[in-house]
Amino acid sequence: MFAKFTTIIFDLGDVLFNWSPQTKTTISPMTFKRILSSPTWFEYECGKISQDSCYERIGNQFAIDPSEVANAIAQAQDSLQSNNELVSAIQQLKAESNGGLRIYAMSNVSRPDYQVLHTKFTGWSIFDQVFTSGAVGERKPGLAFYRHVINATGINPQNTIFVDDTSENVLSARSVGFHGIIFDDTRQVIRALRNLVGDPVKRGKEFLEMNSKNLKSTSDSDDAMDDNFMQLLILDATNNR
Repeated sequence: MFAKFTTIIFDLGDVLFNWSPQTKTTISPMTFKRILSSPTWFEYECGKISQDSCYERIGNQFAIDPSEVANAIAQAQDSLQSNNELVSAIQQLKAESNGGLRIYAMSNVSRPDYQVLHTKFTGWSIFDQVFTSGAVGERKPGLAFYRHVINATGINPQNTIFVDDTSENVLSARSVGFHGIIFDDTRQVIRALRNLVGDPVKRGKEFLEMNSKNLKSTSDSDDAMDDNFMQLLILDATNNR
C-alpha cells in the first residue's frame, strides 16, 4: 500500500444500493421518507421493537393502515438495485492492494430488512464484515455504533475512510477520527477513493499513457507549445515510445 488508508467503511442504502420511495400505495414519497425518519422507525432499526409493532405504531402515528405500510416497504425493497459501478471500483481497489485493504459495511437497517437486502446482492464477499444497527442495537449517527465497529475490528480510525450519503453520519465519523466522505456522486467518490488508497505511481503512468502525444508545455499566458524536452522526460519516465 502506498497510502496511509488501509480501511474503508461504506454505508449501504443510497450508496451501494439505490431504491425508490415511489410506491403504488396511498403513501406518498414524502410521507414514506417521514416514516423512515421517525423515532418509531429508529427503534425498529435498532431491534428495540418488532416489525409488527413498528408497522402498527407507524400506522397510528400517520393514520395509515399497517398493511399499507407493509406493502410500501415491500415495494421499496423490490426497487433495490446495487450500485455496480461502485462495487466494481471497490473490487478493483481491493485487488490492487494485495490484501492491504479491508472493506466494511455499516448500515442503519433492521434485522428483517437486512435479510431481504441480503437476497438482492451477490457480491457480499467484497466486505470483510457487515455491521447493522439491528444486530448492534445502535444506529448512526450515534457514536456508540462507530465505537462498536472500531472495537470489533481493531481498526485504526486514522487509517480509515468512511463513506455515507448523510452529512450527520459523516460528521460523527470524523469526530471519532475517520476520514469522512459524503456520497453524492458515484464517479466523484470513486475518484476520491483512488486518490486516497490507490498507487500514485501507477496512476501517474496511466495518465501519461492515456494522454500520449497530447501532453504539451504551457506558457505563462496559457499558450500550448510543442516541447521536445518534455517529451523526452516522459519517455524517460515511462520507457514507452
